[in-house]
Amino acid sequence: MSPCWLAVCATRPPDALAAADFGVEARDGGVLAAWSADDEPVPGAVKIDPRCIDPEGEGAWVSLVLAPRGTWLLFDDIAVSHAIRSALAAPPVDVVSTLVTGDDRFVGALTAVHGDDRTRLRHDPFGALFPPRLLRISAGLLGRTPTPVGPMTQRYGAANPWPWDRFPEPAP
Repeated sequence: MSPCWLAVCATRPPDALAAADFGVEARDGGVLAAWSADDEPVPGAVKIDPRCIDPEGEGAWVSLVLAPRGTWLLFDDIAVSHAIRSALAAPPVDVVSTLVTGDDRFVGALTAVHGDDRTRLRHDPFGALFPPRLLRISAGLLGRTPTPVGPMTQRYGAANPWPWDRFPEPAP
């Protein structure tokens, strides 16, 4: 599975795999765009679980938590683990992914629900780590991710998230 990158942009990038316009309560909007690439496609882009991205996806409410540029936490930091556990304990959402740079730098999270009911996003546990933004995005960016079955709170190897929905096939 190729890595996907996500970035907030002022205008729709022509080379993006998927993109959606967004509005922010009481502020101007922009575009949330995703790319399938090995390297950072634009400055400030962050890695997202590629299963979240769907160019045919419907519009959604999004809680976007992003660290200020140059700020990050280790993915294994106890505060990040606590936020992940809290997200797992909360009612399910349609899309959820941590956001990283490099192999081990947690820089935020994206949590989304399709439809008009955004009440689940009011208490985003990742919002305790960095400031959350509540966005209403248009269609064309987010699909649905399966509800995690656990444990999903650890990594095995620096660049690999825990395989919460499957385990690798054993070598012959």
